Amino acid sequence: MKPFWTEKNTALVLIVISVGLRFFSFFPSVLDHDESTYLIIGRDILNGKALYTDVTDTKPAGIFIFYAMMEFIFGGSIFLKRFVFALVVGFTSFLVYKVSMKFFNNQRAAFASGLIYIFYTSVWVYHGRSPNTELLFNLTTIGALLLFLRPKMNAWFMGGFLMGIGFIIKYLVLFDLAAFLLFFFFYDIYGNFKRLRQLNFWGRYMLAGITFLMVFGLLNLYFWLDSPLHDFFYVTYELPENYGSNPSLKRYGIMLLDFTAKFLPISFFVFYVVSRKDFLTGKVKWFFITWVAGILIAIYLPGKEFSHYTIQLMLPLSLIGGLFFHPEFKKDKISAFVFSGKTGLALLAAATLVIQVISFESDILNRDYPREVAQILEEELDPGEQVYIGNYEQIVYYLLEMESPTRYIHPNLIFTDTHKAFKIDVDKEIKRIMDKSPEIVVIEKEAEELNRFIESKYSLLQELDNGKIRLYRLI
Repeated sequence: MKPFWTEKNTALVLIVISVGLRFFSFFPSVLDHDESTYLIIGRDILNGKALYTDVTDTKPAGIFIFYAMMEFIFGGSIFLKRFVFALVVGFTSFLVYKVSMKFFNNQRAAFASGLIYIFYTSVWVYHGRSPNTELLFNLTTIGALLLFLRPKMNAWFMGGFLMGIGFIIKYLVLFDLAAFLLFFFFYDIYGNFKRLRQLNFWGRYMLAGITFLMVFGLLNLYFWLDSPLHDFFYVTYELPENYGSNPSLKRYGIMLLDFTAKFLPISFFVFYVVSRKDFLTGKVKWFFITWVAGILIAIYLPGKEFSHYTIQLMLPLSLIGGLFFHPEFKKDKISAFVFSGKTGLALLAAATLVIQVISFESDILNRDYPREVAQILEEELDPGEQVYIGNYEQIVYYLLEMESPTRYIHPNLIFTDTHKAFKIDVDKEIKRIMDKSPEIVVIEKEAEELNRFIESKYSLLQELDNGKIRLYRLI
């Protein structure tokens, strides 16, 4: 009789857990406004609009290509797209399991690492519960690492290719790749510097570098051949410098403390393992030091301190935290009692139940105001009439299957200081939109830039959420 814990069954269990923990998050129209932007732009480029010219955002092209593919397969179903991301998280956790097995060769510790990754990404909205770029490029990163752990040339060829895909999803994946190659390079030449003169020594690194650059090169070639290159060039090469803010060690430290506190049980596992100098040793220790250092630099340099940046850190921390459950890892009596045996299983079940109850309350019981707004607009608008969502949730365009009257899909590009990075003349852009006389304008809280147009041409149609959301109809 075959044992139950085969790789296939392990993958299935982790994927089922991922889908189960994230299930209630499949229903709301909005989890995170970035996702709304991906949905709209993915749909629009599938319908023939040119990315960065007809519709634009600050992100690299990869995330929009992925959403366009999902739009092609699943149509306008937000539910199914969220389900796909649950599968992405589940499969990533299985690759975490595989990497842990490569490093530590213990099934219990490996399964714990996969489970930790699922919990990391399935509790807090801005730390992974909402679909975002980090969830996708983490999949490419852990997949590439698994390939790099094999000395074969074809594995490094594919590893570089996967990292290239991750790079066009978000450029910060470059720091993961740099950490991997830096560690393997020094490990390969340690004690044998003569290898530097051997041509075959450089083969793996050259292949990984070529395939990594090949993906980005093909993307550049596509835009050069198919659409106005200057828009792609600006967003890719110039905007990142304008879009970043000045890094602050204080803000950065607060972000990391917030991350540590929100995942306190997992943080305890990680710090406990790290504190035991006799367990995580040798080349494995230096590998994790190099990788974590690279990621910490990556999330510091942009100076944004967004919560979802910490998702990149969850891969190495999951692998380290899982070692707490290694049979040979000695714990103090209290920790052993609390986190092992029946007590540990009871705590895990209780944590899962609490997460699901909170998720059910926030995702199912709370009113879905963007969907209500979309329903009101559907009833009020005649065929052919336009709507401008203003500074409210852009997902309304998607729910109504309407196009945005501005190419700047995310309202923050106009209504926050981000407009300076894009060099948007806000007054000119809003005047251009309002000159089209949209039948209904939706604003949230205050929108000073829109007030002079609304006061002269529009009357209040309806208020929602105690007046925070206001719908105005053209007089």
